[in-house]
Amino acid sequence: MKYRKTIFASVYTKNKSGNFEYLILKRKLHWKGWEFPKGAIEEGETSLETVKRELSEETGLKILKIKKFNVSGKYEYPLAYENKKGFRGQTYESLYLIECKKVKVKIDENEHSDYRWVSYVESNKKLTWPDQKKCLKIVNDYLIDLKKIHAREYVTSSNNLVLIGRDRKNNEKLVKYFIGKKNTIMHTSASGSPFCILTDQGSKKDLKEMAIACAKYSQDWKNNKSDVKVHVFTGKDVYKRKNMPDGTFGLNKFKTLNIKRKEILTL
Repeated sequence: MKYRKTIFASVYTKNKSGNFEYLILKRKLHWKGWEFPKGAIEEGETSLETVKRELSEETGLKILKIKKFNVSGKYEYPLAYENKKGFRGQTYESLYLIECKKVKVKIDENEHSDYRWVSYVESNKKLTWPDQKKCLKIVNDYLIDLKKIHAREYVTSSNNLVLIGRDRKNNEKLVKYFIGKKNTIMHTSASGSPFCILTDQGSKKDLKEMAIACAKYSQDWKNNKSDVKVHVFTGKDVYKRKNMPDGTFGLNKFKTLNIKRKEILTL
């Protein structure tokens, strides 16, 4: 017997105090308890397409920011379900962290009877399954880390989050967090630029938008209002020596993009 391929979606919002609240749904179909939004990957769908469809069907919420975590696992069904014949359980192929506005949720009444926006502690208490509790800790730890860094945020048109350093000390904290990782990082070839880091894998369009944002916030642009050259690399290309001042890093390799003045003016 096979396992159904599914995704998990951990949906959160920031309250007025800047703390995180998570959306949990009260399950009534097949079993009773609390869970994340989740769903099966349909034939021909990518996991990202699945998470967008399931979020719309189960909550009606609109995505503000989205990040994929390479977290996977599997679990077996406690009972044989009529609409899942031939499957012994489910695998979750991806975990997505999604920020949404705290609004009224339009639940799918065939599957759920209620919803709540709750703190990490309350969510951890209420979630029924250990796998979802494990995933909740992963995303909550990540959000706390980003909150400590306190970088500027820029969101691409496809809802990918770009972190932008505020000053030398903030650049130092930001880049150190991503050293050794595969995330794309950008910095202008001229000094005085904030480091910009894409928190997830991105398309060519995401990278272009990020490069324009990097140019827009740079000292080079403020001083000259002309084309800006942007260096593109990853956290694996970055090194830091003890004698380097705050906000200064070395690179093993990089590519250069030339961002046109007219492109920067569109941001």
